[in-house]
Amino acid sequence: MAQNIKPLRYATGTDAQTLDPQFVTDIPTARVVTQIHETLIYPNSAGEMVGVLAESWDVSEDKLSWTFHLRKGIKFHDGTPFNAAAVKFTFDRIMAKETAAPRASSAAAIDSVEVKDEHTVIIKTKSPYAPLLAQLSAYNLAIISPSAGVKLNNEYSRAPAGTGPFKLGKWTPGEKLTIIRNDEYWGKKAASAAVEFTVVPEDSARVLMLMSGEADVVSNVPPIMVNRLKGAPGVKIVEQTGYRTIYVGLNLDTKPFDDLKVRQAIAHAIDTKLLLSGVMNNIGTAGGGLESTVIPGSAKIAPYPYNPELSKKLLAEAGYPNGFTIDFYITTGRYINDKQLGEAIQAQLAKVGIKVNLQSPEFGAYSAMLRQKKIPMFLLGKGSPTGDPDFTLTINVHSEGTGNYGNYRNDKVDRLLTEQRSTVEVAKRNEQLRQVLQQSYDDVPWIVLFYENQIFGERENVRGVEVLPNENVLFVNAKVE
Repeated sequence: MAQNIKPLRYATGTDAQTLDPQFVTDIPTARVVTQIHETLIYPNSAGEMVGVLAESWDVSEDKLSWTFHLRKGIKFHDGTPFNAAAVKFTFDRIMAKETAAPRASSAAAIDSVEVKDEHTVIIKTKSPYAPLLAQLSAYNLAIISPSAGVKLNNEYSRAPAGTGPFKLGKWTPGEKLTIIRNDEYWGKKAASAAVEFTVVPEDSARVLMLMSGEADVVSNVPPIMVNRLKGAPGVKIVEQTGYRTIYVGLNLDTKPFDDLKVRQAIAHAIDTKLLLSGVMNNIGTAGGGLESTVIPGSAKIAPYPYNPELSKKLLAEAGYPNGFTIDFYITTGRYINDKQLGEAIQAQLAKVGIKVNLQSPEFGAYSAMLRQKKIPMFLLGKGSPTGDPDFTLTINVHSEGTGNYGNYRNDKVDRLLTEQRSTVEVAKRNEQLRQVLQQSYDDVPWIVLFYENQIFGERENVRGVEVLPNENVLFVNAKVE
């Protein structure tokens, strides 16, 4: 049977922000980039690391040198051969200060990358680094063509050249991005000739597109629509547990959130149980720690109890007996029911005297504002590309983390994050991670709302879309019959 020639039409809430792996900071972007690029290794459905561009690997006795044996005969989309020099170029590029990659920390443990021969590369770490294999599976460390990297430099996103099963077709930012099958792919060829990513911010609009047949797959189905879609002809629901935490962030460098009592007041004024049942239709899991409890090495921490009277008392003690007014930035279409969550939190905070002005800029602009670390209060989600807490805790919790948008600082947390990286004893490392999660919970730089389940909708004639716990979506085997 000939391969299916119909394009797969995927409706997503937000557009890709870049096609350069080293500058990706959000999952919708990663879902495009990972179709075009590949990492040395990647977790399978059971969470075990398997070879992708690397066939095998071994580590020295002192745990400081990792030798990767690479696949042969692979070419990047621009025709450049994939080899050890390409791996070294990629890692050297993200580690270089002049690159200014927002996720440079993903390679921070690497001391050097050496080319042993054309198909053997040695990665040396500064000290034993427990989560190295998980780290190497991160989309930020996907391998790029050295030729394209040198030629395009900071404009690499215009013509990305990876080794993946798809390559860039056409991109109209804010509207549609098309990837097309890479017929020279080294592995199993993509089942569809193309995948079209159409940007549709409104949840209800994406659902209508699915029901009418205008879209084959849609992301972030609103929980209130799940039961309706389950009974609708021609469509099906795909629900998968995930690693994402949805939370409200507070900027500790902005008044009044520099006061712990105010932050505690916010925490007790938000009824997370009601948000989960009322807004999310109980699709998700309650929790208080920043890392989802599905992730190995995480810790179970109870949510802050809803107590508006205690919230008012704490506000009065902090000098705000009549509350205050604050801008609260939220996304629209990025997370499931994000707009509705923002509106519900606005209503809950009003009950303790806090007037919230909702702001919802376009996601690209919102992301840029977050990176400036000046937004006072924001709704955001935090995933885990690697399935190991180190990656995202370093980015979000460390005082110098690029995703620490609320300027949270705690010396104990920084020290524990450094120590856990070289702790190879699993139980000891998990205790260090637990302390990081507990301490940051106590300091209230954010309020966890819940751990999000992934909900996708598909037409009944769609086959082969694979949704992973780390929120990546694989389209290589996807097709419309």
